[in-house]
Amino acid sequence: MSNQHASSVIMMAVIWSPGTNKNFPHDETLQYLLILCFKVALNTFVLFFWRLSIFKSFLGLCSVTMYVADVLLVSAVMNAWLFKEHLPTSTSMCFILAHGSAVYALLPLPILIVGAFDYASYPHLDTSSSTRCRAVSYSIVIVLLWALACCYTYNYTDTQPMETYKDNMRVLACRVHGSSVVFQFSIHLSIAVGFILLLYFKKKIGWTRKANKLAELKNTAFAPEKDQNFLCAQAGEGGNSEIPLFVSLTLCFASNWMPYLLMGFACALVGFVVPAYASVNLLWMACANSVLVAIAFWFRSDSIGPLRKFPDDTCLWNIYWHLSKGTSPTVDAKLTTKLYIRVHKPTVPFQEI
Repeated sequence: MSNQHASSVIMMAVIWSPGTNKNFPHDETLQYLLILCFKVALNTFVLFFWRLSIFKSFLGLCSVTMYVADVLLVSAVMNAWLFKEHLPTSTSMCFILAHGSAVYALLPLPILIVGAFDYASYPHLDTSSSTRCRAVSYSIVIVLLWALACCYTYNYTDTQPMETYKDNMRVLACRVHGSSVVFQFSIHLSIAVGFILLLYFKKKIGWTRKANKLAELKNTAFAPEKDQNFLCAQAGEGGNSEIPLFVSLTLCFASNWMPYLLMGFACALVGFVVPAYASVNLLWMACANSVLVAIAFWFRSDSIGPLRKFPDDTCLWNIYWHLSKGTSPTVDAKLTTKLYIRVHKPTVPFQEI
């Protein structure tokens, strides 16, 4: 394995390997097809849980285009497997895997940078305020990023199969790429989150219990008043000095994304690098979207407050905002209900005399 450029690392993908009969080598195309189908299934699962706000952010729209690219990649590999008797499988598979992995390895860094600028200019971080003009600008930037990545990989990607040795056996392989940006992002983020949680380890369990009770309090916002008072007494008073906002948001992020970060950290410890074409890229995009939302919310928390329509469906940011401020989410719910009743109060119809 050797470095190609800052955003990817090179590894080898076996296309042909010696079978039981040396005169008839084993074709690995079906194996790659199953791996890509499994990846698309996992990305479909992520897409389903992100569906409510996925079109409200730049990273969300990028995830949709990556999902389409995954489906096209599966279709290309399936055609190479179905027509392997008429097409040179080694050449076609090496072309597909090399270009696909190179594009997936190049895109994360510019997507992350543009996504950060997007949230820096996002009005109030509220999805209800997103406009059609913003969606059009998202589409133009995404098309430009894909076009630049495809042009770069078309000119600088080596798609020629080569013979190499694996376990003292000669195999036919091609060069594929893994995304070092995704790898380094997951490692550094897991270290930062773990360090913050360790500093407040003794209080973390109590804060998590309070957050769960606040979430229960929000779900019972329209329950009888005596039940709400009972839950408020259970939740207790937090206080801004007790729970800093950045710690509360970190706890919110860790409660949802720590398994994913630990999985990436474990892969780093054992030296396991996933090729970019096989990585569950929508899972990383959703994680990166949560990170950017948390950072933007932290900087604008004084002016934003506990909004309800963040461009992120995975984390309960408003609950942990209340946890940091020591307030109750039922207050906002009551105000919303009173406003709705005042605006939509039915008028008394005229009666005939």
